[in-house]
Amino acid sequence: MEVVHSAPETFSRSLKKKNLLPLSQLLEDTRKSGNVPHHLLETRVFAKLKSNGVVQAEPLELHFSGFEVGKDYRKNLKLVNVSSEVLSVHILPPLTKHFQIKYTKKCRLVPGLAYTVTVHFQPDEWRYFSDNIRIHCKGDENLLVPVHAYPVINDLHIPSHISLPPVPLGQSASHVIPLSCSCPIDFEFQVHCLQPHKAFTVKPLSGIIPANGKTALKVTFTPLRYGTADITLQLVISQFNSKPVIFTVTGSSSPYLLLR
Repeated sequence: MEVVHSAPETFSRSLKKKNLLPLSQLLEDTRKSGNVPHHLLETRVFAKLKSNGVVQAEPLELHFSGFEVGKDYRKNLKLVNVSSEVLSVHILPPLTKHFQIKYTKKCRLVPGLAYTVTVHFQPDEWRYFSDNIRIHCKGDENLLVPVHAYPVINDLHIPSHISLPPVPLGQSASHVIPLSCSCPIDFEFQVHCLQPHKAFTVKPLSGIIPANGKTALKVTFTPLRYGTADITLQLVISQFNSKPVIFTVTGSSSPYLLLR
């Protein structure tokens, strides 16, 4: 992973609500801490991600996905000496107040060993947080470890395949997919037909999952001829670092249904 993931684009047809908070507007202002050695920040460039040739970050970046306001969360970051020399490493803490780090300082870091840095995150509101941990090594071998925290929807339970009951020609079968959110933030969603079919209709194709509320997708199958048909759909939620949900809906019709 060479670059930091960006948030999915905001859908242009979104509804405007007071509690709809686009991620691009939720960035925290960077405030320097008195404990940060400012001369390193002012005289060094921290642009390398993943590894700088002497130190390897594990993981490459930290994600606090999903949280409750007021709770304390912790994740560990390992900084491994992958060089053949003993290193003197300076770890610069995040600049914003919501992220703090703790680690045991060694005099020097021998090859193959690592610093274990505990990163604490304590949110005070529902929004997207972002910062960086900077590692200063000898020369210009500096390293940047991005840190992200963001609310997510944990209430989506969509099976990868949905089968509708068989229906005669001229009739319809539907399946309702509930979309709920337990966060006090609205989330936009959009549905894409990856494999469309004329016998299916999907409503709505875009909308809002309300804060602490629910909405629903309705997939309807109206057969045009006897046989089996399917449609593949992709659901995209406008949350940071989200992965699309892909699922298939299958419907069928048979002349034998009229004989029952």
